[in-house]
Parts: sequence; structure tokens; C-alpha cells
Amino acid sequence: MKISVSSAVYGMEPLDKIIFRAAELGYDAVELTGALHIPVETSAERRKTVRGWIQSAGIECSALHYIWDGSVKMATADKDEMKRCTDYLCKVIDMSSDMESRTVIVGSGGKTRSFEDDQDRSEVTKNMAEIIFNAGEYAKDKGVILAMEAINRYETNFLNTLKEAVEFTKMVNHPNVRTMADTYHMNIEEVSPADEIRKYGHTLANIHFADSNRQAPGEGHFDFVSLAQALKKVNFSEYISFEVFGLYPWKLWFDTFEEADSQMERGIKYVRNLFK
Repeated sequence: MKISVSSAVYGMEPLDKIIFRAAELGYDAVELTGALHIPVETSAERRKTVRGWIQSAGIECSALHYIWDGSVKMATADKDEMKRCTDYLCKVIDMSSDMESRTVIVGSGGKTRSFEDDQDRSEVTKNMAEIIFNAGEYAKDKGVILAMEAINRYETNFLNTLKEAVEFTKMVNHPNVRTMADTYHMNIEEVSPADEIRKYGHTLANIHFADSNRQAPGEGHFDFVSLAQALKKVNFSEYISFEVFGLYPWKLWFDTFEEADSQMERGIKYVRNLFK
């Protein structure tokens, strides 16, 4: 089983420090946090440097996540805004290609992909499907997959369950558009996360692991044993990535590098044992 760690776990620590520590802990890859560590305006020189760190560490870039910077809105009825959003996604896809990563996680709920009260949900959903399809066409030429993430109702009002994410990707109908699950969100939205994985796991391009308290797997009450069995059942072979946060009101990451590091060390041991 391939395991990755999201760079956001370590907050705004130096990215090279995060990458090399991930390798030392036995992770197979790092999932780069776009808005924090490698935004779309990152220079070509910086991109080359980051890619060099990843290669030197002997790991991969499994995906880009937290890609939105607040400059565009995907849930829109405005054609010009749709074009801006598509163009932005294409820049993220370029970044993914430059990092030699094959996955862009389209998550990060909030207002970027949430319906406004006065919007026609059917019309806006079709518009979002068009945006994703067009970005998927661009991604195809780059060898990149767009993974539509199911996110809980407290962060967005669009695609809360894995079933909804699957239905949306069917609407998009593009081979480079798949789904993405996150155990933290599943713990809130799904009656039985393991059952949903057995039903829809074949559509997953990636999965985030975080416990019920959004800390490392094994630190809360989420049933990872059943979920691991379900992933084995569907022959899941993509990356499991740890998107683990401190969940403070004023910030997402932990107080210190050492606190995050301790979480990541315990988490990888727990998950490696799950899949033995």
C-alpha cells in the first residue's frame, strides 16, 4: 500500500524539511498543498527546485491538494467566471505535471464550490460539470487525473457524500475525472464508510486518511479496520494520503513541527500494520 503525507500537516515549515522528513519516516510520497506551499504563480525555477527535493528524497509527489486560492469560483452561472475557473484549474494541472504528479484533488470546499442561496442548483451544477470536463481535456494531454473530493456539509453544500461525487463524475463523463474520499468527512456524512468504499471504491483516484478528530489514523474512533478490508476488497492501489490537522479555531496545523511529526510517525505505523 502506497502512503503519502500532505505537506499542510507541518504548516508553514520549510518545504524541503517536510519532504526529506517524510522520506525518513517511510512515506512513499508527499502530497503538496497548493495554496500554502506551491501556488499557481510559483516560478519555473522554484518548481524545478521542489521537484529536485522530491527526487533527491527518493519519493514521489502523489497529488496536489488544497488548490484554490480564493481568486475564482467554480459554482457560478457567469460564463466569464467559468472561463477564469477553467484557466485556473489548467494552471494547477501544469503544476501537477511539473511535480511529476498524476493527481489533482478538487476539494477545499468553502465558497469556491458552494451554491449561493439564490442560485439555480441544476444550472450551476451543469456549469461546474462543464468546467471540470474542459479541465479534464487539458489534463488528459498532461497525464493528470482530476479527483472530485466528497467533503462534509459544514465545509460545502456540494458533493458531501461519495455517492454524490460519483454521480457528478458520471455527469462530467471524462476518463480523466474520478473521485476522492476522505475518512474525516466520511465519518460525518456516511452511515457506513466501509460499505460506500465497497460500492464506489473502484472510482477512487486517491483517499485521505484522518481519524474522527482529524488527527492521525489510530488517534480517534474511526473504524479503519473495516475500511482497510473494504479497500482490499476493491483492489485499491492508489495513494493513501494523511491529511491531518490540529483543528484549532485560528489555524489548521499543529503548534510545532515535533507535534506534527509525532502524529505522522504513529500514523504510518498504524496504517502499515492495517495492511500487513
